[in-house]
Amino acid sequence: MKSSGSVRSGPEKAAPRPETALKRAWFSLFGARRAFPQATWTGSMTAILITGLVLIVAAHGFDAAAVRFVRSSDSSIIRGMADVTNIGKSYWYLVPAGVLFLALAFVNWRGKSRSARARLTFFFGQAGYAFLAIAMSGIISDILKLFIGRARPKFFATFGTLHFQPFTPGYNFGSFPSGHSTTMGAVAIVLMIWFPRWRLPVGILCLLAALTRVAAQAHYPSDVVAGLLVGTLYSLSAARWLAARGAVFRFDGDRLFPIPRFRHRRRRDRGMGGKKVAC
Repeated sequence: MKSSGSVRSGPEKAAPRPETALKRAWFSLFGARRAFPQATWTGSMTAILITGLVLIVAAHGFDAAAVRFVRSSDSSIIRGMADVTNIGKSYWYLVPAGVLFLALAFVNWRGKSRSARARLTFFFGQAGYAFLAIAMSGIISDILKLFIGRARPKFFATFGTLHFQPFTPGYNFGSFPSGHSTTMGAVAIVLMIWFPRWRLPVGILCLLAALTRVAAQAHYPSDVVAGLLVGTLYSLSAARWLAARGAVFRFDGDRLFPIPRFRHRRRRDRGMGGKKVAC
């Protein structure tokens, strides 16, 4: 006879394995799109695009004057800006984001509490988004460089500000748009989403970092504006694309910037008792 004291329970639900996080992320991104009323591309983004194009044309009016000013200047401010221009190198941001993403993708989440898994999911998703925003905007910028082939400021005396040699690989004819500025535009959007209260100072600092490319005589002002436009628009559209799939972000009503999912915050609703909850 079978012992009545031992009751065979149903199969326990397997704990998420390291690869489960990647599989779920893949399904969230490329599975069936959830029914959200918000669009990935908005009228505000169209306004940003049009404004950016107008600013590129306007900035071109200062291209020649900017080159002459930087070349004739002995200002310590200009020299200092040129010295820190490599802050716009994408690897400063891609390497830590990529390392964190891969580390969390393959770490064993088994035995973690629900709150701990929510935190891991938050950092996993945000690291992946930061890598995507900076890497893909940089690729778009490099493609535009190749197709446009604008000569850099070091050829100003020979060619002026509007000399183009499309499909010429290499540094000399890759001025438009600025790759460093593209990176700073992407970084600006990432940080603005993460730290909404600091959007204005973040925008100012990233703009100044992009302008160091003019001080370094590597780009014209119009190149910088174009790079910022590429980085900001791609990063913003990528965040909204993810939010439209319920992955990494969620929409904040009709606001332009989405909100990171699984971020812990305090709710003061009576039913929550002031506890931290993941959303």
